[in-house]
Amino acid sequence: MNGRYFEGDFPELTQRLESHFQRVNESWVQHGWKGSLVLGGGYGRGEGGVMVSAEGAAFSNDLDYFLFDDEPDNPDLTKWAKEIEQVESEALGIDVEIKAMKPGSIVDPTGSMMFSDLVAGNVPVAGDVSFLAAMVPSLDFSKIGAEEATRLLWNRGSGLFFSRCRIPDEREKGFVIRNHAKVKLALGDSWLCLRGLYVPQCRERGRRLAGCALPESLCWLIRWHEEGVDFKFRPFADGVTWEELAAESEALIAAWGRIYLEAESIRTGQTFRNFADYLNARRLMPERPLLKNLALSARDRLKRGACLHPLGDYPRASLMRALPCLLGRTKGGVAETSRFLPKPAGDINDPRSWEGTYSRWWAFYA
Repeated sequence: MNGRYFEGDFPELTQRLESHFQRVNESWVQHGWKGSLVLGGGYGRGEGGVMVSAEGAAFSNDLDYFLFDDEPDNPDLTKWAKEIEQVESEALGIDVEIKAMKPGSIVDPTGSMMFSDLVAGNVPVAGDVSFLAAMVPSLDFSKIGAEEATRLLWNRGSGLFFSRCRIPDEREKGFVIRNHAKVKLALGDSWLCLRGLYVPQCRERGRRLAGCALPESLCWLIRWHEEGVDFKFRPFADGVTWEELAAESEALIAAWGRIYLEAESIRTGQTFRNFADYLNARRLMPERPLLKNLALSARDRLKRGACLHPLGDYPRASLMRALPCLLGRTKGGVAETSRFLPKPAGDINDPRSWEGTYSRWWAFYA
């Protein structure tokens, strides 16, 4: 039996979610807000995770809200959203996050994986969200571009790097398992996206992937995607050895590198035969104005004590170049990261030395 917010019959969790919606709605009405609030993400699509243990069932994902308002930066509205995030996160035991934007931010959802997923499946919690329903007939997931595949792969590849830094810290095993599962799902999802086959429902994506003729080097993609989907619905935090996780990390990194290069070749219109070509590309984000990029670098050097390289490209492109180095996919290894990011205090050959630097600049330009 499938519930409204997750697979399976978990009446207590359903009641907790719906009580949460009621509290948020009542607070919204009490404050007289004029916009709208809608739940997206896994629970909004009916694909939320439930962790089942001897102690019972528990939520496992964040609650991802989208707040639409003509004045999303209104200080009073921002304060209210922060209070809701804090109070409801404590009440539910998971992170409640609210992203505020103007309704006009979604002009054509087919250009964004996130917005397409939101329009296709959501839970209205407050205000009028009929403008989202009106977009459903125009959805065309085959038009989601390579830039969305790159965005997903860069995000999940970064999680793979952070996980690599935590092996074999026993306190972090759940973090590593979770991020590996996200990569498994993202690899198949990105492969489908690059071929115009992406859809919001993860089980349907799995069926589509199973029907594709995959190259031998990516033969594990179908099985990994199945494992990622299973984890999405029923996550776990143990039961895998560090030896298995280390070997799995290397296999995932190799597959990530192949699909990432394909996505970037399509996105940029350049041919990247290997990561040496990628690192030496003149500009990865030519759509960003050169003079503005140089101004950002000057600002970073003045206010943050350093800047990213190469100069002239948008700073995010430096992080995108650094990631395959950090994952050990380049000839120069981890140390080659110093071509793009400021050197850390520790050993530049040790991925862990770079974690703080990468995280710091990620926060600025992700």
